[in-house]
Amino acid sequence: MVKEQKDVLLTVRNLETRFGTRTIHHGLDLDVYKGELLVLFGGSGTGKSTLLRAIIGLDQAASGSIRLGDQELLELDDKGWRDVRRQIGYSFQSGALFDSLTVGENLEYPLREFTHQNASERKAAATAMLKRVGLPGIEDLYPSQLSGGMQKRVGMARTLMLDPALILYDEPTAGLDPANSKMIAELMRELKQSGKTGILVTHDVPCALSVGDRIAYLHAGKISVVQTREDIDKSPDEHISAYMNGEIE
Repeated sequence: MVKEQKDVLLTVRNLETRFGTRTIHHGLDLDVYKGELLVLFGGSGTGKSTLLRAIIGLDQAASGSIRLGDQELLELDDKGWRDVRRQIGYSFQSGALFDSLTVGENLEYPLREFTHQNASERKAAATAMLKRVGLPGIEDLYPSQLSGGMQKRVGMARTLMLDPALILYDEPTAGLDPANSKMIAELMRELKQSGKTGILVTHDVPCALSVGDRIAYLHAGKISVVQTREDIDKSPDEHISAYMNGEIE
């Protein structure tokens, strides 16, 4: 039987990142396929969020290669990064909304920065996106008037405003109650079903197994395991087994 050839959207090779004298990643390799949601597991402090930040250029890699399609990201200048960030959406752990702007203005912000849409077009796009994430009619509210779950969904909505090719989810369900966690998981599932590619960093094992296609495990600076969600429970790797059983934070 001929194995199905999958298109790779993101390729990371021999990546090294450091904070001062401390090495976070060394020799890290990872492929992310078009249309999949790849889950990134690993203990606290292993550099999961740092990897996301390196992919989008918020943290500078010391060496290695990160390619989005045919484009080498680590060779980009400031203008190049600005263009690439239209293609990569980052859903921050905190939501990272601007407190002084309304919800509608928060969603319109990337359109003002990166497009030539007029005010009415931006407003219509923000209204449509809020409906998409299940929060219609809150354009005039401020972030302080929203619950934690609503803030995270608004943050995800803003991430989607430029229709990115790749979405980076950093702990989207952290600190949320089960009902809001379920809403976030359903939104990620819908985005995947619409063809969006994503990388999900999370400690929420049930959420990850409900939405992810493959699971990658980060240990000692490298990706030690990559398996489908169906096979991850059978992994002989002792670290992934301990993580899945809640023995590693």
